[in-house]
Amino acid sequence: MNDVIYMFAMSLDGFIARPDGSVDWLDAFPADAEFDFPAFEASVTGLVMGRETYEAVRRQPEWSYARWPVVVATRRPPADLPEGVETIDGSPADMLARLRRRGAAGRIWMFGGGALARQFMEADLLDTVEVGIIPVVLGSGLPAFGGAQPDRWLDLEFAKGLKNGAIHARYRVRR
Repeated sequence: MNDVIYMFAMSLDGFIARPDGSVDWLDAFPADAEFDFPAFEASVTGLVMGRETYEAVRRQPEWSYARWPVVVATRRPPADLPEGVETIDGSPADMLARLRRRGAAGRIWMFGGGALARQFMEADLLDTVEVGIIPVVLGSGLPAFGGAQPDRWLDLEFAKGLKNGAIHARYRVRR
């Protein structure tokens, strides 16, 4: 599979993080083995993420993305990049080209955040949206697709209610 997929978790009211970028609310939610995350990860050949998302995952005790080439979209490159991570100040097409040159020959995980997802959608470079909808209302936060954009329709490929109360859904972006 050679597509670009935005796979993420969001609250019932459409937020991927609190206003400060925290995803602590996800820690309070029980995982569900039906959401086969290891199989998803095995299908990925590279990651692209925005600077804020990068900063959030760097706060974790361990860098969990060393198995893939990673491109961070930013105008302010961070100082201490893990091995395999590069920064780029360019378009979504530039980001994908960089990953392809680095050996990401298959599925690319557009890791986040919402503003970058919007850019990929507007550039018509996002193929699939896969989401875990968590049954919590945050009230405010960072939206799944940040900023204004024209209407964009998607076709449902799969949806399933999980035992933990979440909904796992996958959509194909209409062309």
